[in-house]
Formats: sequence, C-alpha cells, structure tokens
Amino acid sequence: MQEIGFMTNFNQPTELATITALIAKSYDIDLIYLRPKDVDIDSGMVRGKVLNNGKWKTKSTKVPRFIDISPYCFKKSNREIMDYLKDNTFLSDNRENTLSKQKLQDILEEDNNFSHLVIPTQKVKTFEELLNYLKLYKKTVLKPIRGLRGKGVHFLEVENEDTFRLGYQTEMKIMNLQELEEFYYHTIHRKGYILQKYVSSRTTQGDPFDCRIHVEKDGSGNWSVAKMYIRIGIGQSIISNVNQGGGISDPKPFLKANFNNNWSEIYDSLKEVGKSIPKKMEELRNTHIMYMGMDIGIDRSGKLYLFEVNDGPSTIALISEVAYHRSNYYSYALRELLSIPDKDKNSSQLNQLQQEVKQLRLENKQKDKEINQIKSSTSWKMTRLIRIVGKLFKNK
Repeated sequence: MQEIGFMTNFNQPTELATITALIAKSYDIDLIYLRPKDVDIDSGMVRGKVLNNGKWKTKSTKVPRFIDISPYCFKKSNREIMDYLKDNTFLSDNRENTLSKQKLQDILEEDNNFSHLVIPTQKVKTFEELLNYLKLYKKTVLKPIRGLRGKGVHFLEVENEDTFRLGYQTEMKIMNLQELEEFYYHTIHRKGYILQKYVSSRTTQGDPFDCRIHVEKDGSGNWSVAKMYIRIGIGQSIISNVNQGGGISDPKPFLKANFNNNWSEIYDSLKEVGKSIPKKMEELRNTHIMYMGMDIGIDRSGKLYLFEVNDGPSTIALISEVAYHRSNYYSYALRELLSIPDKDKNSSQLNQLQQEVKQLRLENKQKDKEINQIKSSTSWKMTRLIRIVGKLFKNK
C-alpha cells in the first residue's frame, strides 16, 4: 500500500482521521496519523499510527511523500520540523503566501469579479482612528487579523455622542468614552485587529447567521463543494459560532423561510461563490491548497458579503463528506502530483471495499444529521452551562 500522512496536534487520532483511513484503504492507501513531534529529522523517519483491523497501531516508516497537514501545526515551536517537511515532502498546504483578512479584502476590492462581495475594512492603529471609523460606519465589527473560528470578534456601535454598545459572544454592554478607551488599550491596541463595517446578516427572528461553504479538492483534482450550510448564532450578539451555542440548517429551507421569493437567486449566488473564490485564493497564494471554508453573510435585500476565508475550517458538521473527498484526492495526488502509478488490485476486492465505503458514508451522514438536530434543539442549548461545568470538573 502507498502511504499518506495525516498530521494534526492531537495526541490521539481524530474521528475524521479514522473515517478517512477506512475509506482510503479502498484506494490501496494507508493513512499514517502523525503529530509534528513524531518526525525524526535526523533519520528521515516518522513514528505514527496506522489503522489495522479497526485499531490504531504504532508504525515507524519513512516520511510519507504526501502529508495532509493542519494549519495549526505551523507554530513557532514546530518551525524546524515544518521547514524540514517543506523541503522533503509534499504538504497539502505549506502556508506560503498566506493572506490576512484585510489584505484579502483589499485585493478583492480591486477585482471587478469579486468587489461586490467586499466589506469596507480598516486596520486600527490608534484610538482616534477607532472613533473616526465609528463615526463613519456607526456599526462595526472588530476582529483579529489572523484570528480563526470567530475567536476575539467584537461588535461595536455608537449609541449616542458619548455612549457605545460593545457585544462579545452572547453579552452586550453599554460603555462611556473612557471605558471604551480602556477596552481599546487592553484588548485591541497593538494586537493586530481590523475594523469592518457591520453587515446585518440576521434571521427574521433577529439572530446572526452566515453561510459556510466548505470546499475540498476531489478525485479529479478539481474544487468541489463538500457541504454548504447555514450557521445560526441563537442568542449571540454578532457571529454564528456553533461552538458558542448556535445551530445549523440546510440552506434551501432556511433561505425559503427567511427570503421568500428571491431565495433561489441567493442559493445560486452562493453556489457561484463556492466555485469562484477557491480558484481565486489558489491563484493569489500561488501554492497548493486542498480545502477551505468561506463564510458568507446575507443582508435583508439578499446581497452577499464575504466575511472571511478560513484555511483551517471545522469539519464537525461534515466529517463523512470531508473523509470521502480527502480519500479520493489522496489517490489523485499520488498518481498525478507525485507520478506514483496505481497498483493492480483484484477488482472484486476493490468493489467490495467501495461498497463498504458507500455504506459507511451513508451511516456517517445520518449520524451527522442526528448530531446537528440535537445541537439545534432547545434542550441542548439550555443545558450548555451544565456541560461546561461538567468539563471543568472532569479536567480537575
């Protein structure tokens, strides 16, 4: 079997790694689960784990010729290892030419094909600049330039001349000018924040939402929408972060319920974004990329806005779809990018494995659907505090 590396920072193989490993075997590929510290630079070997008869077992082998690597592995503490891997194997993303949120908005604003998606974005260097932009936009969003998954995002608006409203996660509070200045120097100043004009992407009930378009490379090496879904921030002040108590929905019923007659036009526009942005991102970065997540806001008129492009998107809501795409792309990468020919395999055995894969995908799709229904239920949201407390006691 050919070997593909799957690198994250987690000590134990993730659910995504397990399902991907099972599907990859139907393509005669062994998935080697790795962490950065499993790489021995001196010997050119790795000590990872391989799935064998349903159990992960330790295996030492040469550095795989292709490694599906999480962007979270690129830490300062791992720099020597990352540099070694860049020189000695093919990484799914080598983190070259990454774009900050502001840089991407600036570039797209100059492109007639994408300028309609751009949100006015400014880098905040002084408290005076913050006040000037607040006067200009009235309602704004503050977010870290290099932030991921909605961390550190604040909503800020002018209530009157000397009073401001600051929102974070589910909390909203009123501040005077002095309190706002204290907040700025404690949280924003010299910490790489940008300010964006606030786009009101809210449901008819007033909850913030966005549309996550998760794309992956497929078995032909082309971009494919693995899943498109609506994330609703129930009870939240700004963003639709499911990890903070939100829920998710399929796009069609959601758009029909919230946008009436023009839902179909909005849906088609979302699909077009899913096709065009990945190609543009790969062109801008001029390097290999295997997956990304795009967060799209929709105002009440149906106009689309690109909130951000996430190169380390969560896969919790679409594990089976991602595993299927990754496995297919691994086969393509070995064959087309690394020129490793497919080995002959008994056709009946291959058909049997692929039938098992098909059944596994159906089972996991149903499981994902059931989990999403639970997370969107009222009882799940009401018991969130209990789960948090339980984790705290468990970690003691």
